[in-house]
Amino acid sequence: MTDNDQRTTRGEALGVIVCRLDELRQLAASQGLELIGYLLDVAFNEACDAIRRERLSAQGHETAG
Repeated sequence: MTDNDQRTTRGEALGVIVCRLDELRQLAASQGLELIGYLLDVAFNEACDAIRRERLSAQGHETAG
């Protein structure tokens, strides 16, 4: 497996995680579970940041290669 294959797999995993976290934080909010919603929101934002870092890393490899 090449670095590019691993990055794609990691990016896909992050996409799934972001979708699930978004669903869970909406569910927590609808049920008034404020602390759980907050923690899910923190995880959601971290996952979004990880996606941005992955994309920037991929762009850096494309321009360097």
